[in-house]
Amino acid sequence: MPRHYLALLAFGAIASAVIPSTSQAQLGKLTKKATSTAAGAAGVPTGNTRAVKKIDLTAAQLAQVNKGLGVAVAQGPAIVKKWEKQQEVLAKQQEEYEKAMAAYTKVKEKYDACVESEKEKAQGKLDAASKKSDQAGEKVQKSVDTTTIMAQAQAAQAAAERVKNGTATAADRQAIADFQKTMAGVQGNSNAMMAAVQEGNAISQAVADSIKKKCGAEPQAPANPASAGKAGGGAPTSAAEEINQASAAAAGMSDSEFRLAKEKAMGYAASNTEVQGGSDTPPDEAKSINSELAQTRDLMAQANKANVPLM
Repeated sequence: MPRHYLALLAFGAIASAVIPSTSQAQLGKLTKKATSTAAGAAGVPTGNTRAVKKIDLTAAQLAQVNKGLGVAVAQGPAIVKKWEKQQEVLAKQQEEYEKAMAAYTKVKEKYDACVESEKEKAQGKLDAASKKSDQAGEKVQKSVDTTTIMAQAQAAQAAAERVKNGTATAADRQAIADFQKTMAGVQGNSNAMMAAVQEGNAISQAVADSIKKKCGAEPQAPANPASAGKAGGGAPTSAAEEINQASAAAAGMSDSEFRLAKEKAMGYAASNTEVQGGSDTPPDEAKSINSELAQTRDLMAQANKANVPLM
């Protein structure tokens, strides 16, 4: 018998010995009310029957729910204990992570300061190389006039054909020379731009080498056990969820189907619902439903006593 029931009985016994007999009826009412309140809080019916003509669960469905609740009662304590142990482990890991994170923060701040110092030393060279590269790029863009180059290319190609067959004129040779001069200018500007880019890359590499030499490798943050331990897919994330999954499997239902049917069944059981046989529910079915609800109440009481979460 649960401890709070024993306490209530003891209270009644003591009170009956010290309170005058004229108050016995009142004391009985108070004791009954207190017992009813405690039982209601534990999910156990208080004794007041709620008669109905029909519920939206059949006896067969209630039997499935009870089969699942039976598994919850049988396996629940071990599952709860397992999750409590896991929480203890996670709490310890989280404590170690916070310590490691505090140490990492100090090292990272020192590293960042070192990196910033090395970058500042080379900032002037980096800015100069970047400016030089931009200027070279602008020259390339200005020198590439697509319309002019295409016209010169066509003229030079025609002139080259006439040079080949011996009919070229001085103007043809000039057309070829003009095209070659234009392309030489484009190539020269392109080479200057590439040289500026390479110079900037060389400076950046020198800075990176200096950082690695003076600052060392960049510190890596420790892994957060809370993130690494998150379950994926359909894995349970709590003792209650794992119990529900095991119960649903035993009941032959999906997790969501079992949860819904279980909540309905437990609601009927907790309210002490009793189905009356008649036109809405055949007498035999009503009798089976009431029998299953009685079993549901018993399983709820067992789960409550064992501290097994059913919701």
